[in-house]
Amino acid sequence: MSCDHAHEKPAADKAAGTEGPGAAETKAAKEKLDFRKDVHLRYFMYTLRMLPEDYEGFDTKRMMILYLALSGLDVLGELEKVDKKTATKAIDWIYAMQKVPPPKQPEAKAHFGFRGGPSYGGKYDPTCKAGGGGDPGLSRDEAHIAMTYSALCALRILGDDLGRVDKKAITRSLQMLQRENGCFRCASTEEDDMRFMYCACVISDMLGDWSGVDKEAAVKYIVESQAFDGGIGLRIGAEGHGGTTYCAVASLVLMGRLDALKDPEGLVRWCVYAQGSGFVGRPNKPPDSCYSFWIGATMKMLGVYDLSSAKDNRQFNLRCQTKWGGFGKYPDVHPDILHSYFGICGLSMMGMDGLRPIDPVWGITLRAAGKEKQDNSAS
Repeated sequence: MSCDHAHEKPAADKAAGTEGPGAAETKAAKEKLDFRKDVHLRYFMYTLRMLPEDYEGFDTKRMMILYLALSGLDVLGELEKVDKKTATKAIDWIYAMQKVPPPKQPEAKAHFGFRGGPSYGGKYDPTCKAGGGGDPGLSRDEAHIAMTYSALCALRILGDDLGRVDKKAITRSLQMLQRENGCFRCASTEEDDMRFMYCACVISDMLGDWSGVDKEAAVKYIVESQAFDGGIGLRIGAEGHGGTTYCAVASLVLMGRLDALKDPEGLVRWCVYAQGSGFVGRPNKPPDSCYSFWIGATMKMLGVYDLSSAKDNRQFNLRCQTKWGGFGKYPDVHPDILHSYFGICGLSMMGMDGLRPIDPVWGITLRAAGKEKQDNSAS
């Protein structure tokens, strides 16, 4: 049977001027595939003011949530909704989370940078002149490399000049966090993987100081982490994954060593095969809205984004947006801040829906990264 007439309305419906029994569902589906900027704006603004109880376990990651919400507003072109007073308070809060060396021990060896939140128990001090509000004697009071990345991103988004950032202390900390194998730890723990490699590289690039990174060791680690199928794993010997592939490729781009990849064609093939409707993070997994950024941005950096189907990717992402605003991991699930942010970043790279262009390397808008003119001149 030909499918040409499979979706025609019944003759009786046409004659009566009605739309048929499935018309309401079709109309709802079409409505859902329109980008709902208004509800997404409300979602990100709400996230800045209050979080649902499910986020209680994220108390040590408040910095990351702040970065994602602010950058989400920036991608929407609505950052001005954050008034000057609120922006100033946010900047001061970020600096109050900075752990800096004690005044009498400026060369102290410890992990300095930014904490994820105030749960360490120190006093609130945005001046960064007395240990960043923390007590140097407090056990387990240290920075986290991912929160330092998030803090620097948030400060750039808000237009801060990074004048209160202790750049030397952060750079020295990066030297301490890099392991002999070239990878980076997140803190003074044994946990190390490609996510923290990426954070170290972006931090160094933002601060304009790469003295805390042994580039040759880092590049060697990334190259050895490429799996047999072309993807790049969380660490050496791990299977390829969309998020860690992004982190690895962005790190190589920042270090100017993308040419070091041992199997660039395999990497491109792996990225292309990761798309069905949306992108999957690993083979045999369902599509997930955040990978429209992780793998989409990887393809952007590799110069092969045109090999993806932006139309199919957009339709999948828009099926993941919710009536409350924000994006879920999959269609018809509740939104969360991570998928909401990277979902709209994925749409931004498609050049659709009036969104601000995103920098695929730093993970913030070209405006916030200070690369807008550079990108325009390149195009």
